[in-house]
Amino acid sequence: MRARTAMSLAALAALVLTAPALAAVPATAAPAASPATAAAAGTTTPAGFVGIAPTRVLDTRDYNQVPTHDHGKLGAGEYYRTPLATVCGHHPPFPCTSPVPTESTAVLVNVTVTNPTADGYVSLSSAAGAAGTAPATSSINFRAGQTVSNLVTVAVGDLWSSGYTRTVTLYNNAGTTDVVLDVVGYYTPTATDKYGPLAPTRIADSRSDGTGRLGGDAVRTYQVARPELGTADATSVILNITATDGSWDSFLTAYPTGTARPVNGSNVNFPVGSTVANQVVVPVGADGKIDLYNRAGWVHVIVDVVGSYGPSGKGLFSALKTPVRNLDTRDIGGRLQRGATATVRAVPTDGSVPNVLGVEANVTITDVTEAGHLTVFPGGGQPPNTSTVNVEPGQTIANSATTGVTGGGTYSVFDHGGPVSVVADLTGYFVTG
Repeated sequence: MRARTAMSLAALAALVLTAPALAAVPATAAPAASPATAAAAGTTTPAGFVGIAPTRVLDTRDYNQVPTHDHGKLGAGEYYRTPLATVCGHHPPFPCTSPVPTESTAVLVNVTVTNPTADGYVSLSSAAGAAGTAPATSSINFRAGQTVSNLVTVAVGDLWSSGYTRTVTLYNNAGTTDVVLDVVGYYTPTATDKYGPLAPTRIADSRSDGTGRLGGDAVRTYQVARPELGTADATSVILNITATDGSWDSFLTAYPTGTARPVNGSNVNFPVGSTVANQVVVPVGADGKIDLYNRAGWVHVIVDVVGSYGPSGKGLFSALKTPVRNLDTRDIGGRLQRGATATVRAVPTDGSVPNVLGVEANVTITDVTEAGHLTVFPGGGQPPNTSTVNVEPGQTIANSATTGVTGGGTYSVFDHGGPVSVVADLTGYFVTG
């Protein structure tokens, strides 16, 4: 049920660091999480991955798609716990119909915020914080009136109603907003598909590969199971999909070839003329391909492969029960400069989390004065020709980043645009298993 919290105007004002706000950061925050900080958060049991067709488990605009039948926007300073279910019963024991098994440890959910009345952010976690407090990390940032999506990986919370389904908790920091949640996958100890870290690789760019803009109500097919990428036996791929130069407000939906396009579920929501990226995890069709659908207008599409899941993968996912902030350049002297690389320490140095192959993070850009993008990649040296987060002047925007790490437990963030502030929040580790 809803846990409404009252926050004073002073407390709300303290959260407004930029427009829109990012989650409040403790004054003592370091550029990377200390071993004690990371260990204190706690992690879930390492688990394999199961990809599913996008399944809507919450839409606050529609009474019929709010499993608890508690209809309405999220309020300012509100924690809202929701079952990961398409519907729950009206009477005890309130049985639920869920796409997520009870033994799941974490879920991948595409979060869409729409109709917000104020600039702000929403955070997802496994449990609510104390009344009157805000989370230390953010999952999705937005401006008033904007519709925006982000793929979020989050540890699941306690069982809902007599053990029928798992839950997640949302927090909205300002104004009121509608939220839509589409589950696209989950982690469970019994799953056999594992994470395979890849060198980020661009496989399509309609601006330069001769395909041209994707039309409205049209589909384009991409070969994603490819030996040269390391994805020959992938059952799901991790992509970063960017929409740019769209002629209408629209959205993109990715799904495996040979299957029906999902009735619900969009992966990249973009306004006319903008450049918007979102991470996408999509099962691979039997022919090794995926389809990408554009709802309306004409739009250029860029597809980068950044990881995969399959039988030859090596990594099991261990989610942080409470995400931690690894980097906030505002706390260490300012903005990341054009052509500069930030090294993010994501793995504790005390050995408390051994055998880490990669990490799941949420990367946010703010304090932006000119268009540009960031590239997240493992190791040092020159960045690949891919993008992770695209941004325009005045925006604060986040995107999920799945990346391998160096032997020292770090990954890199390269700035292709003007000076920006960068925030990186850690949601979990991929460990050898």
